[in-house]
Amino acid sequence: MEKINELRERIDEFDRQLIKVFAERLQIAKEILTLKIGNQLKADDSKRESEIIEKLFSEFGDKISKYTIEKLYRTIFSISKESFKNEHQNLTAIELLKLRPIMIAGPCVVESREQVFRIAQELSEIGVKLLRGGAFKPRTRPDSFQGLGDEGLDYLLDAACKYQMYTVTEILDTEQLERNYEKIDIVQIGSRNMSSYGFLKQVGRLSAQDEKPVILKRGFAATIEEFLNAAEYIRQEGNPNVILCLRGIRTFEQIDSKLRFTPDIGAIMDLKERTDMPVIFDPSHSTGVSRYVLPIARAALAAGADGLMVETHYSPKEALIDGFQAIFPKDLKVIIDEALN
Repeated sequence: MEKINELRERIDEFDRQLIKVFAERLQIAKEILTLKIGNQLKADDSKRESEIIEKLFSEFGDKISKYTIEKLYRTIFSISKESFKNEHQNLTAIELLKLRPIMIAGPCVVESREQVFRIAQELSEIGVKLLRGGAFKPRTRPDSFQGLGDEGLDYLLDAACKYQMYTVTEILDTEQLERNYEKIDIVQIGSRNMSSYGFLKQVGRLSAQDEKPVILKRGFAATIEEFLNAAEYIRQEGNPNVILCLRGIRTFEQIDSKLRFTPDIGAIMDLKERTDMPVIFDPSHSTGVSRYVLPIARAALAAGADGLMVETHYSPKEALIDGFQAIFPKDLKVIIDEALN
């Protein structure tokens, strides 16, 4: 027992030294990020990060595996960027979501660094703080554009750092979430995964560590009860911060209607009576037609929705995915102004 205590004391000393060195490294990393962002340079430098890992492995590979070095430093890189972003925010994502109305906007999918930066700038100028953008896109056709993956999420994070916004993105599996956890401020679970109860429980467990907000979209064939039960799968794993998102349901209208889905406006009032979870509405997916987005957005807010999730693009006709249901940021400003007045 005496030997164990002696070894523990040595570990405690190493821990103090590690934290001291890490704090110093973190400060230097923030200075570098400040210079990069200020000069419109990419915050992420995957080549440089890989070089760091390779150098450390070549020097210490006989003592520690490359897998361990890579996992440790990928975490350090993400923490450095997340810490930088948090220092430039007045509120945390959880605090921001307590304000009304909640406004989430951005492109359906991150297409390029230039695209998401331009949209982020235009949205930040009208007061939007929650930047959505898809990096992993579940598509009906497997040969269609599926997003840029981790690279797209890096672009989203860079834009959020630049314009002091928060990232909102959909994840399709827990590996994606674990790999990119520090880059995501608000996790989105799409309608296709609403009934994947094992997946919901895994997300609940992972996000419970810091109670990271999770947006759960209603399945387009799900009942209200099924929707609420799905949310409880997340909450019972220790994360109370679930946001319910209505995004339209499939009805017989889709036989000959111009609408992509049927906007489930009435469900807003039903959910508000049944639960204490915030309820937001997606007028983009529920209509699928850009000219219908603003009227349905107004109706959702009038019915008591706590906020909106809206697809925006500076040139909807050029969007790679769902441009037909995206609106210009300037059009979203109309809704924001009305909601605040």
